[in-house]
Amino acid sequence: MIRKFCLLLVILLLVSSRAASALEHSSRTLLRSAWPDPSPAKISEIGRGVGVVFSPDLSVPNNCRFYEALGFACFQDADWNHVLDGIHRHNTLHPERRIYTLVLETHGTNGNGLKLQTSYAPTAERSYIAVGALQERLEPDGIYYVIISACNSGRLLRQYIHNELDVYNGDKLFLPATCGIINASPDFDDSRSAVTIITPESSHIETTLVGSMKELAPETRQLISASARALHIVPPAQFAVSDIMMQILTRDHRLQLAANQSVDEMSPEMQPADRSEQLFTRFLTYLNAVAARERSTRIARQPKTVERSSIR
Repeated sequence: MIRKFCLLLVILLLVSSRAASALEHSSRTLLRSAWPDPSPAKISEIGRGVGVVFSPDLSVPNNCRFYEALGFACFQDADWNHVLDGIHRHNTLHPERRIYTLVLETHGTNGNGLKLQTSYAPTAERSYIAVGALQERLEPDGIYYVIISACNSGRLLRQYIHNELDVYNGDKLFLPATCGIINASPDFDDSRSAVTIITPESSHIETTLVGSMKELAPETRQLISASARALHIVPPAQFAVSDIMMQILTRDHRLQLAANQSVDEMSPEMQPADRSEQLFTRFLTYLNAVAARERSTRIARQPKTVERSSIR
C-alpha cells in the first residue's frame, strides 16, 4: 500500500512538473513573438516596437519620458479615444518606429472593464474599453499583441463582456464613465481578429512600484539622459514600473502567460512586497547590463591612435 502511494505521488509530481514546464514554454513562445529581442544593444532600443499605455493615476509625473528614452512609444491619458488616436498617429507618422505590441498599465476593474482615470473621485476623468473594441481598433494600425497588466485581467475576456461591457455589473470600482465607454461594433467577430490578447495565466492583483533614477548606475543614467536629449525631452526623477513589465524584460521564468484565454475567478491574491522588490533589483541590474554592453561596444568601435616614433 505504501509503495502504491509513493508511486502515485511520484506520478503526480511528474505530471505537475510537466504541466509547469509546458506553461513556461508557452510563455516563452508568446514573448518571442510579442517581444523578440530580450538583449538589445542599446538602452534606447529596449522598447523598440512596443508601446505602453498608462492610466494617469498609476503613473508619476513625466513617466512617459522614461519609457520613451528606453525606446518605447508611451501614451498616458484618461480617455481611451485619445490613447487610440495617439497610437494611430504614432504608427502613421513614424513608420521607422512602428509599434506592434502594446502593454496596458491600466485598471482591470476586477475584470469588468479596462479603465483609465485620473483618480478615484466620482467626477474625475475616466473611460472604459472592452477587449473586443481594442482588437477592432488596433488591428488596422498594425498592433498584433496586447499584453494586459491589470488586476484580474483574464476576466476581461469573458465572452459576455468581451465585446460589450456590462455597465450594470454592480462592482464598486466601476465608477462613472465621465469620458465614455468604447464597445466593439455589433458585427465584430473577435474569433477572426489578428490581435492576440495576452494576460497572466491566473487571476491576481497587479503591483506597480515607483523607482528613482538615482538607483541606476551612473553610466546607465548618462545613456538614458543622452537618449532623452536626442528626443528633445528631459528624463524624470522617478518612474513607475509594474511587476509584469519587470518580469517580461528580465525574462522571469515564473511569469506564466496565456493567450486569448478567459478566466472566471476573481482573486484578491497579491504578490508579496519582498518579491516585487526582488524583481525591481533584477530590473535595475538588467538596465545596467544593457548600458554596460552599449558602453563597451562604443569603446571597442573607437578608432585607435597609433603613435609613431620619429627617426632622426
